Amino acid sequence: MSKKITAIALVLLMLALALPASAVIQATSVEIRGRVNTGTLVLPVDPTVYGTQNYTGEWNATSFAGFWYDLKDDLKTEQLNITANISTRDIQANTLWYNTTRANKTLKAYQNNKVAAGSDVLTAFGEGKYNVTGWQAQPYVAIKNKENKLAKLIIEQGNSTAEKKSLTVGETWDVGDGWTVTAQSIDAKASPRQVWLVLSKDGVKLDDKVIGQNDTYVYVEKSFAGESDVPLFVTYIDSVFAGATSDMVQLRYTWAISKSVTELKTSDKYGALEVQTANDADVKLYNKDTTLTLTQDGTIDVMGEIKFRVADSSTLRYYPMVVYQIGAGTTTTGTPTPTGTGNATAPGNATTGNQTVTTTGTAVETGTAVATATPAPTATAKEPGFEAGLAIAGLLAVAFLVLRQRK
Repeated sequence: MSKKITAIALVLLMLALALPASAVIQATSVEIRGRVNTGTLVLPVDPTVYGTQNYTGEWNATSFAGFWYDLKDDLKTEQLNITANISTRDIQANTLWYNTTRANKTLKAYQNNKVAAGSDVLTAFGEGKYNVTGWQAQPYVAIKNKENKLAKLIIEQGNSTAEKKSLTVGETWDVGDGWTVTAQSIDAKASPRQVWLVLSKDGVKLDDKVIGQNDTYVYVEKSFAGESDVPLFVTYIDSVFAGATSDMVQLRYTWAISKSVTELKTSDKYGALEVQTANDADVKLYNKDTTLTLTQDGTIDVMGEIKFRVADSSTLRYYPMVVYQIGAGTTTTGTPTPTGTGNATAPGNATTGNQTVTTTGTAVETGTAVATATPAPTATAKEPGFEAGLAIAGLLAVAFLVLRQRK
């Protein structure tokens, strides 16, 4: 018996070694789900907010991990409610509600005392603060603190030193959503040391400016989404230095929002929901005159990536979920050009004012930007051939040994 077990183990090992690298299964998406509910009435999670009314379903960022949540500052704004009994698997019209509001948040640069008195950052943000909101399970910024004008938060570098972004002179950082920053040159002899940065969006230069070390740069558009003097990009010059072969700048606490703005208006429709209220403070949507059926073993669209997943059972069980696509992070483009210490004087006037651009590409999830060097040529993946031959030979050898042991 032990000999047979050994033979089987050897066969399995040979098969494993024969599998090509391309046979490895890689996940391309992940499902985030909320608390499971049934069709019966339950008490709300927070009666101080919703009063004594009963709810069939109630989810926020505490009970549904798909909703946006800021762990450090304990910020959450999204809620999903079903306010009536579910009869024969139907969510009755006008009873499914999605609510979101704004939350006050402090810029990381300001939070870490990197904004000097009288800085443009204070003028643009007002004491270094802005309003953030969860919208369809993603973080957005309320333009000029207006909840009905939302722009996706593209990047917000954290406090960790690992989140610093280093750029050599001539290198371009693809921040995400079409934003790029180029370190044009540095002046290591100036006091403080200076860097000439060029800021672009979708290949169009928006601004170029010489900034000193330990200073915070902010890009403001004079007119944006019907508002005046809107900040769109912030970064802090953490260090500027000259090396033996190249000069470098390190950026920190970078913050940027999309130039594509979602303006929410009454009667606008998003999936199965319609906007009932959209003002400066909050937004409410509901399934106006629309019945949603929780079909057995079904996936029911609510709005955007928010859906209901229903159990394959005669007993109604369901939960809200979102599916996130797993993609690459932001990248650094171009080949760094080693240069000596140069004069960081920007020619001409910086381009300012309202810019009309078309947003292209795929939005990048908020997080730490990842710098990647230009990849070296890689070999084309081979189809299994010689490895399969070895495996077959191994199997024949194992079979021969087993038969020989039986004699």
